[in-house]
Amino acid sequence: MKWVRLCRLNLTKRGKLKLRNKHFYLLLLIATVLMTGCSENGQQNSSITQSSESSTSSVIEENNVAQVVILLGQSNMEGHTWSRFLTNTMADKAAEFNTGYDDVQIAFHNSGDYTSGGEFTSVKLGQGLSMNQFGPEVGIAEVLHNANKENVFLLKYAHGATSLSGHWISPSSRRDGGPLYRGALQFVLNSINKIEDMGYYPEIKAICWMQGEDDSNNGQHDNYYTYTKNFVKDLREDLILYMDLDGIGFLDAAIAALDSVWRQHVIINNAKQTNA
Repeated sequence: MKWVRLCRLNLTKRGKLKLRNKHFYLLLLIATVLMTGCSENGQQNSSITQSSESSTSSVIEENNVAQVVILLGQSNMEGHTWSRFLTNTMADKAAEFNTGYDDVQIAFHNSGDYTSGGEFTSVKLGQGLSMNQFGPEVGIAEVLHNANKENVFLLKYAHGATSLSGHWISPSSRRDGGPLYRGALQFVLNSINKIEDMGYYPEIKAICWMQGEDDSNNGQHDNYYTYTKNFVKDLREDLILYMDLDGIGFLDAAIAALDSVWRQHVIINNAKQTNA
């Protein structure tokens, strides 16, 4: 599957063709039949039919596209809001969130080894720092559910009190990259493999990034623009085999403008805006 995806991307990058999945696989099937059909051996020609039937089945399966959204960052992405606060103020909505959304699945890995165990589950309350807390995945799932989106998978990898200049730094900024960059990449690839095992064709629509607080206080704020630019570039390159044909979007949330808490928030947010 991966070499087929790479061929499709090469065609697209050259600007020659921009094929949707079903068109590409049908052309691939035709090309395979034509090339194999040149054989004069009757037994080999017989195998063409079997191969064609198998390929046709593959075409149907591969058209089952899964929309993937990646969530990365530190505490605000991880989710430190207590579910009980929502329950006390919006009981009806809390009940809806607690039930969850079956049409939006999530695999998550938070700090403290609180994870979904490498498996997918419906998005609901209790997928933040602990089973009693939640993050932005709940609101994202609500919007996607109300928009009647299908086959949506969220991949959340978040750790609080971490920096882009150290933990998340990407290979273009520092050789081999930081531990969370490497960990997030492996988590995403493992999760995508699971989506493929379900019979879906995963396409990454966007990466949502909520981080910057730590770098506003650690003396690395002046490097944040370059580190972010390299971070986006490296992620897109490392995940190119799974990108949507229109590319991988990158959504970067600003940090709170609190002078007494995040001392260099202006520089951090300007860097985010300039990259955007």
